[in-house]
Amino acid sequence: MAEPGYTTGTWAERMELLKDSAQQRVLSAPMPPAAMEQLLADGKADALGRFAGSPVRYMDRWWRIDEPGWVALDEAASARLDLHAERYRAASAVITREAESLKADVALPPAQPEAGAA
Repeated sequence: MAEPGYTTGTWAERMELLKDSAQQRVLSAPMPPAAMEQLLADGKADALGRFAGSPVRYMDRWWRIDEPGWVALDEAASARLDLHAERYRAASAVITREAESLKADVALPPAQPEAGAA
């Protein structure tokens, strides 16, 4: 039921529209680098990797660094990057496991000569 004086919908519907409108404003404006760094530090955003220019996932979108700051990719580009990110993370996990295995091999104590061998 609509509130008195409003014919566009319920209070909850209007609040949802307002939330969507605010989210669109955030997504359409470049974000200052310091703001994204704070979101990353607070764990509210996730970088794809630990390399310069790594895309960042925030507000269900991927962001890239550009001249004016961090810029949100559109929904289609974010969906494509989600697929590539999944493959990148899987490949990174394999490489990490192999590197840890190599470190474990290197950490083995040197072989001791068998008793009686000279």
